[in-house]
Amino acid sequence: MRLARDLYIISLMFSLAFFLRGSNNIVITTFPLFVKHYFDFTTPQVGILAAFMSGSMFFASGIVNPYLPQIRKLLVRVFSILYSVTLISTPFLNGATVWIASVVVGFAAGIIFPNVISMSSEIGDRRIRERAISLYTVALSLSLVVGPYIEYLVLKAYPLKDVFLVFAPFGIAVSILSFYLKVPSSNQTKVSTKIVKSIPFILAVINNTSYDVPFAAITSFGGILEVSRGIPAGLVAVSFAVYFTTSFFSRLFMALKPVKRIFSLIFISLVIASVGLFSLSFSQTFSEFLASMAILGIPHGLTYPVSLTVLSRGFSKDNITSANSLFFSLMSIVAIITPIIVGGVSLFIGLAESFLALESLVIISIIAIIILKERASYLSS
Repeated sequence: MRLARDLYIISLMFSLAFFLRGSNNIVITTFPLFVKHYFDFTTPQVGILAAFMSGSMFFASGIVNPYLPQIRKLLVRVFSILYSVTLISTPFLNGATVWIASVVVGFAAGIIFPNVISMSSEIGDRRIRERAISLYTVALSLSLVVGPYIEYLVLKAYPLKDVFLVFAPFGIAVSILSFYLKVPSSNQTKVSTKIVKSIPFILAVINNTSYDVPFAAITSFGGILEVSRGIPAGLVAVSFAVYFTTSFFSRLFMALKPVKRIFSLIFISLVIASVGLFSLSFSQTFSEFLASMAILGIPHGLTYPVSLTVLSRGFSKDNITSANSLFFSLMSIVAIITPIIVGGVSLFIGLAESFLALESLVIISIIAIIILKERASYLSS
C-alpha cells in the first residue's frame, strides 16, 4: 500500500515536471527571439520582459504560495488553465500583450513548481524520497532535451511563432494533472526567520545561485549571442538540446546513485561551470558553441538536485514546503535581476564579455561554500 502510494506521488511529480518545464523552457528561451524578430525588441527590453516573467514567478512562489494558503489550490488550477491558453494564443500576440503572457507563464510556474517539489515530503523513507527528488529533476532535464529537439524540427518547416502551438498539448496536460496535485491549505508553510538563517537553507541558496545566474543569462541571451556570430536561429535549439542532454545524464546519474558527498559534488560542479563560461565567451563557430553548451549542461544538471537534497535533509515535513517556496522565490529574484544586469552591461562591454564577467560569481561561491563546509558537514551523512 505504501509502495503504491509512493509510486503514485513519484509518477505525478515526474509527469508535471516534464510537461510544465518542457513547455515553460520553450517560452523562456524562445520568447527573446520571438519578440526580437517580430516586435524589434532591444536587448534591454528583452531583459526586462524576462524580468517580468521571473517577477511574477517570485510573487507566486514567495508571497502567494506561503502567505495565502486558503486560495493556493484554486490558483494552482486556474493558472494551470491560463497557462495552456497562453501557449495557444502566443502566435497571435502583439507587442503589448506579450507582457501579459510573460506574467501568466511566470505566475503559473511559481505557484505550481513548489507544490510539486513538496509532494516528496509525503514519502517517509529518506532514500526513496531523495530518489523521488532526483527523478523529479531527471524529468525536468528530459523535458529540456525533448523540447528543444521538437522546436528544431518545427523550425525546419514552420515560422518561429508556430513553435508555441506545438507545445500547447504540454500546457493542456499540466492543466489536467494539476487537479490531482495535493496542495496543502494549512498555514504551516509560512516563512520563518529560523528557516532563512538555517545552514541548509543558506547552503542551498548559495549553491543554486552560483549557477542560476549563468543559467538565466544563457537562457535569455545565449541564443542571441549565437545568432550574432552568424549561426542560424534554427540551430540555436540544437545547442540548447545538447546543453540539456548533458544536464539530463548528470541528473540521471544522481537518480541511480544518490548523493553522499555533497560538498565534493558542489566543488566539481563549480569548476566545470567556470570552464564552460570561459569557453562560451570565446566561442565563434557552431561546433565551439555546442562544446561550450555541453560543458555548461553538467553543472546545470548537478546544482539543482543537490540543493533540493540539502533542503530535504535539513528540514522536517512541517517546514519543507515553506523552505521550498522561499528557495524557489529567491531563485526567481536571481532570474529577475540577471537578465536586466546582463542586458544593460552588454551595451557597454558586449554580450560575450558579460558572460565572462560571471566568472567572478563562481569564484565567490566557491569561497562561501568552503566557509560553510565545516558547519554543515552533517548534511553529507
